[in-house]
Amino acid sequence: MKTKGYEGHFLCNSAHPGKLKDSMYGHLLETLQGQTHIPPFYLTTYSHWKDEERPHVRCDFKMKYDSWLGFRVGKMEVTRANGYGTIKRVELKPETNEDIPTREKVNALVGQKKKNLKI
Repeated sequence: MKTKGYEGHFLCNSAHPGKLKDSMYGHLLETLQGQTHIPPFYLTTYSHWKDEERPHVRCDFKMKYDSWLGFRVGKMEVTRANGYGTIKRVELKPETNEDIPTREKVNALVGQKKKNLKI
C-alpha cells in the first residue's frame, strides 16, 4: 500500500484506527480469538482530505487472506463525497495487488473535471 501512496491512517472493519500495520495488527488480534482462519474484512482510508467543508475521497479495500498468497485486495470502492452525500463512486476489481491504482490515479478517477471559462 505504501508504494501506491496510501500512507495515511486506516480502519479495519470500522475499528482499530492507526497506520496500516497497527490497524491490521489490532484487527487480527481481535479476529483470531478462537479462530483458525481470517475472514474477509474491509480496510478504509482517505486518499484525499483537506477539511470537513470540502469534498473528500474515501477508499475501501475488501481484503481476503490466502495462506499461499497472503493478503489480497479483492475489491476496491472509491467514493468522492462531501457533507451532503456521495458525488461519485467507482468500484474496481484488481486481479493482483500490483493492479491497485496509485493514490493520485484514484483521486483523478473520481475527481472533478476542470471547467474552462469561455469569455
